[in-house]
Amino acid sequence: MYINLNDLTPNKVSVNLNQYSMIWMGDTGVGKTTTMMKFLKELAPEKEPFFLEFEDRYQNIPGIMAVKIDTMSDFKSVIGQLRNPTFRERFSCIIVDTLDKYEEFCERYVLENRDAEILKDVGGFGEGSLRFKSALRNIGVIQSLGYTVHSIAQSSHSKDFDTKKESDTLKLNKNTFSYCRESAYLVGYMFADNKGERYITFKKNDKYPDLKDTFGLPEKINVKELKSVWTKAVEDLGGDFTTKEKTIDKKTVVENFEEVKAKGVELGSLLFSNGHAAEATAVLQKNLGLDDNGNVKMFDSLRDSQIDLTKVIVMELQELVDKFAVK
Repeated sequence: MYINLNDLTPNKVSVNLNQYSMIWMGDTGVGKTTTMMKFLKELAPEKEPFFLEFEDRYQNIPGIMAVKIDTMSDFKSVIGQLRNPTFRERFSCIIVDTLDKYEEFCERYVLENRDAEILKDVGGFGEGSLRFKSALRNIGVIQSLGYTVHSIAQSSHSKDFDTKKESDTLKLNKNTFSYCRESAYLVGYMFADNKGERYITFKKNDKYPDLKDTFGLPEKINVKELKSVWTKAVEDLGGDFTTKEKTIDKKTVVENFEEVKAKGVELGSLLFSNGHAAEATAVLQKNLGLDDNGNVKMFDSLRDSQIDLTKVIVMELQELVDKFAVK
């Protein structure tokens, strides 16, 4: 799939709220999982939110659709099954619960498989951190399958002994924090009042420095009213450029590598037969380099994992065909 600027239209903001990734944090036992489950069911009542549980406390929540993840093979098995399109019709989204336990899970996987006690002991040149980041990015793999991924996280409370200021932050290391927070549209802190009502705030301040609000939401929202308040905020933000359609889709478009490669071979042959072998060869050398014998690599050296590179070569060959008006 190539970008066509002729198809470009003004961006619209969608009131399809389930497409916006969120992180909800809060104290242990405040009811984050149950409350998020009910809210997500409200957003998409025809489907179920699917929770990937990295701890056991979900087992007292009636009606939750969840699976416990104990090992990386468990996780990979679930991801493999989520590739089946039928599950996108069944599940409205995926929830990582909790993000801090998922972080521990990824770190433990790296350490156990490298017989190390800390990430710094895993090889040289930051290999431990690189392997940890690789494990962490399985969230991105799920997103590439077309699912919105939300997260639940424990908050960490601290108090500055000099200023006496108190704060609640995400209990995550910098790698997890930056990777997950940057992709989230909302990062909120959930709490309960003395009557048991759940409220959430997305406003970043000294007390909640990790929060994030992309839509200009009010300071404090009763979770029961979050859908209507959020919808109104999106409508106010979008104005005439508001839609009900889903506008965010991170699903990877699957393209036929053999078809793309065949197009490249066709264009290359066309250039060679019309006296432009040198120009076509230069494109191949620039993108593929030379083999061990010093010869320019050809299309048969490409693998299906290199489809993006193959498309670039095809585009550059097409430019030559157009330039020389070859037919």
